This record gives sequence, C-alpha cells and structure tokens, in this order.
Amino acid sequence: MLKNHGTKTAITFVDKSISYEQLLQRINQFSAACPLTGGANAIIFSENRPAYIYAFYAIWQQKAVAIPVDYLSTASELAYIINDSRPALIYCSHKTKEIVEEALASTGLIIRLAILDELENKTPHADTVVGMPEVEEENDAVIIYTSGTTGSPKGVVLSYRNLLQNVRAVSEHIPIYHAGSRVLVLLPLHHIFPLMGTMICPLYVGATIAISPSMLSEDIMATLQNNKITIIIGVPRLYAAIRKGIMDKVNKSFVARTLFALAKRLDSKTFSRKVFGAVHRKLGGEVENLVSGGAALDPAVGSDFKTLGFEVLEGYGMTEAAPMITFTRPGRVRIGSPGEAMPGTDIRIVDGEITAAGDNIMKGYYNRPEETAAVLKDGWLYTGDLGYIDDDGYLYITGRKKEIIILSNGKNVNPAEIEEELLASPLIRDCGVFAMNDQLHVMLVPETSEQPAENEALKSRLISGLIEPYNKRVSAYKKLMGIHITTCELPRTRLGKLQRFRLAELAEHKEEPKLPSATIDDPVYGMLASWIELEKGIKVQPNHHPEMDCGLDSLDKVSFHTYMKQTFGISPDPQEIAEFRTVLALSQWVAENKTKMEEIKVDWKSILHEKVHLKLPSTWFTGQIALWFSRIFFQL
Repeated sequence: MLKNHGTKTAITFVDKSISYEQLLQRINQFSAACPLTGGANAIIFSENRPAYIYAFYAIWQQKAVAIPVDYLSTASELAYIINDSRPALIYCSHKTKEIVEEALASTGLIIRLAILDELENKTPHADTVVGMPEVEEENDAVIIYTSGTTGSPKGVVLSYRNLLQNVRAVSEHIPIYHAGSRVLVLLPLHHIFPLMGTMICPLYVGATIAISPSMLSEDIMATLQNNKITIIIGVPRLYAAIRKGIMDKVNKSFVARTLFALAKRLDSKTFSRKVFGAVHRKLGGEVENLVSGGAALDPAVGSDFKTLGFEVLEGYGMTEAAPMITFTRPGRVRIGSPGEAMPGTDIRIVDGEITAAGDNIMKGYYNRPEETAAVLKDGWLYTGDLGYIDDDGYLYITGRKKEIIILSNGKNVNPAEIEEELLASPLIRDCGVFAMNDQLHVMLVPETSEQPAENEALKSRLISGLIEPYNKRVSAYKKLMGIHITTCELPRTRLGKLQRFRLAELAEHKEEPKLPSATIDDPVYGMLASWIELEKGIKVQPNHHPEMDCGLDSLDKVSFHTYMKQTFGISPDPQEIAEFRTVLALSQWVAENKTKMEEIKVDWKSILHEKVHLKLPSTWFTGQIALWFSRIFFQL
C-alpha cells in the first residue's frame, strides 16, 4: 500500500517537505517505539499532521488494524469506542491527550498511550529503510466508527481488498490519481472519504499530499498556491462557501455578470478558464479535479463551478463501501447526479432502495453480526437511500429510507439520540430535532403554559438552561443551531411516532415573537451586525444569540474570525464566538479589545479606471486596425 519512491516529496506541511524515504524512516521509528502484534487494534486520536500519517502506516507495517477517531469527539464518545474495540495502543497529540485520559478513566481500562509530539521530536535512524510488507487482501485494514439508526456508533470493518478495489478504480480505470498529482489534505482523516482520497490513494501511486494546517481561509489558500494543488477533495459545504465568495464578487460588477452569463451560454471550458483565469490562479493555477463527496452537492453549486471552468466530480457512497459506490467520470458530468457505478461495483434498485455489491463492500460491523445481517444480504449492501438509475447508467438519489440526518459536511446525526438527551430536562415535555438550512434545529414543547409569542424570557430560559449546556458538551456537528418553541402537540402518527418531516414546515410558518426594532449607536456593533446580515440574510437584533438566532455554524465562525482579524486586529477562537450570549455582548468585547478599526474593502472601480501611461510596440497597418476594433469592444 506504500512504496519507497526515494527522494520524491511525499508530504508537505507548512514549510516542511518530507520525502518518501524520510516517510518510511518515520514509519520504522514509530513501529519500533510502539510495537503491536498482528491483528491488534490501535486508535489514532489526533488532528491532521504528518505524525498522524506516520502512526497510521506504522500500524499497518505491523499488520495491526488502524482505528481513526474524530479528534473532536467528547470523552464519552471516545470511551464508547475504546470499550467496543479494546485497542492495544492509542496514538494521541498534546491537544487530545486530556480527552483520552478522561475517556480511559471512565472505562477503567489500562491502555498504552503514544504521544505524537514526543515521537515526532525524536530523530529517526537513517541508516536502514524497511519497507511496508505485502498485504494479505482478506485481512482487516481499518475500523471506521459511524453512527447508525440505533444511535450508538458501529465499527465498519474494511479489509485491504475493500480499500484496494476503490484505489485501483480511481488510479487505473478512472485515472484521477497519478504520480504527478498534488493533493490537498483538508478534511479530517478519521472519515473514510478523506482518508482514502487524500492519503491512501495518492501515496499508493507515489503522488504528493499537502496538509493544510487549519480550516482558516488564509491557510487553505496558502497551501493551494504554494503547492500548485491538482486535486481538491471536499464536502459540499466547502464548495458552497468557495462559490459564494466568488459569486459575491461577480454579482457586484456588471461586466463580470455579463461575462459569467456569456460563459454559461457558450459552455466552453477553454473560454471559461481564460475569462476567469484569476479564479484559477487563486486556487494555485493547476487544479485538475474538484472531488465532492459525503453528501449531495447542490446542483446550482456544480453548475456555477462549471461556468467558471471547473468540473466538480461528485461521488456517492458510504463508509460501508470504502467509500465510493458511484463516481463521475471527467468530461461526463451530469448536474444533479453523483455519476455512474464505480468499476467493479454493481448497483441495483430494490423496492426503491439503492443496493450495491463488489469487492469494496465491507466485511461487516465489528462484533455486530445481527446488524451486519440487516444490511448485507446475499453479498448486497442495502444502503437505506432511495433512488433510481437512468437509461445511461447515471444514479439519482431521491431521499433517505432511514431517519439519519446527513449534513452537507458529511456528518451523520441521529435525531432520536439528541431528543432522548434533551427530554431528560424538566424544562420541556416534548421535542423534535430536524434539519433546516443544512443545520440542526429543534422544536420544543415547554413544561409550562406560557405563550412563547408573548414571553421572550421563556426562550431565554430554554436557551440558557437546556440548549447551551447541551451544545457545550457535544461535538460541533451535533450542536443545535435553531430553537423553535410551541405549546401545541408535535405531529405524530396514531402509534405515537414523530412525523419529523413536518417539523421544518411548522417552523417556517410558526408565528415568531414580534420584538421592537432596537437601535444601537455603537459603530462596532453596527459593523458586526452588518457582516452577519450580509452573510446570513437575516435582520440582526442586539439580543440575538450568534448560534441559535443568527445561525453561525463552524465555517461561518471561521469567516467571522477572519473578518474581525482584518477589521479590528483581534483573533478570538472561532469556537469562542458562541460563548457570547448576544451579538451586543460580542460587540462590547470587540470594542474593549480591538487594536484597530478599519473596514477592509477593495475599490475595484478606482483600480479599473486608473490611467495607465505606456507606449505599445509599433505594428503593421493590419495590427492597427485590429487594435482600433478591440478598443471599441472593450470600451463597450
């Protein structure tokens, strides 16, 4: 799964460059320091970094099984996985060590810890380089924990055969990856999609991977430009954010809007890449493929990227398929479809449900034979998704058979699990969790007869006494970003089953409290409120909560962080923004701590109308005629 390509660069990270030879030396070092027996389980609990990759392949070098775990997991979530998998070793970083120790204390288990920072600070032996052993394809390679319908995570057991099926598909049959590829590592490696797409596949073919040090826009852009990235692997939320930034600038200019409309009509990749060359250069200038997975891509996003001269290659799959079931071939994009079946994978529709078979389908769920049998039937994986295949073999997804909520960042959320936790509070007697505007919202029925439209204090009590404590103890993707209150009974079937699909409709038509419009003279508050209103399309009130009322999710907070850094010279951690109870409180903190205050805007009109004095080279009479016509064209 990994070969020695000598001095060729394997990994770049900020200003570090690691060759394949150095990578193998590090793997040998980690193996020697943390010995494992064949078949043993080993957890990796860390943020993305080169040491993460050393640890992963050190586990494989010893024929053990790697278990990547989300480094943002809470102690209780990690403890569940530790209890279930019983690892012989846990790799963690200084940042995650405290959570690991808390999780271990709750389990009562004694398990070896290996601190990545300490191992990385030691110098590896450079005299001998031991390669990776030949893999036995039937052996277990990784266990990926994913949420299921029961609410408790299940360990998906993937063999080397499962992984190699997808690796060969995108390197031999659909040659997306090759030795000259330069791949951006942005998404966390605990998820099978980025694990395969940004680490295993590129290193298998001898390509180079570049790790972005964070999700901040300046780090992403620097990594793209400094490494001339050719493949970006992302989730729909990332591409939607990039597209929004581009289209905001396009829509401000009549000329840009006109050229965009012309490019859309011409549908010429060559024309689009020339006209929007600045966009391509901003992404490094050499991007060949944008790959989207984890959730469905908004067709409008895919269409606009196509107009800009990019192809977004969308795929469909799940962890149980390691992970791809379908994939879009370059040059054969159909907006709204995640493509055709992967080479070596068969798809059929059974009673409207998508099923798949092939060597990429998992061995089963770890220690869960009954749940394995429920989704694996006669070699076919029953995905729980509904869809159809058109006459040309393109798959279209129409909905979910199960109630698991899939957010656009690829995270799976079981709403029943959240509801059970909330209902333990004496403040409410019923609740329902649902997705709205790609965020988790909750409809609450309070344990009181107070009318929410007449009593704003009720909402404040529920936020401070129930929602905020819940949001602080769960992972970021499980946070409730919208709260709706009703004294009516929630819609249920005759058997008492919650009709979740009706909650979003009720929230949209529900009568909200009519608050008097407040005026705050503070210029800092005005600037912050204006930014939120522009980004989220809402009217901001001073008493609005940044998360529950304004809907600022994790990516919004990163953008907000960048705005405050540029405008006020301060850098609060994006997660700290949610600690402020109101927008007014946040503005007061900014006013007290700011080091400057200047709205950063680029005056494109002045730049475009600036007079440039230069003498063009003389040309023939025919050239003068062409110059005269072109001058008239550009003036128009």
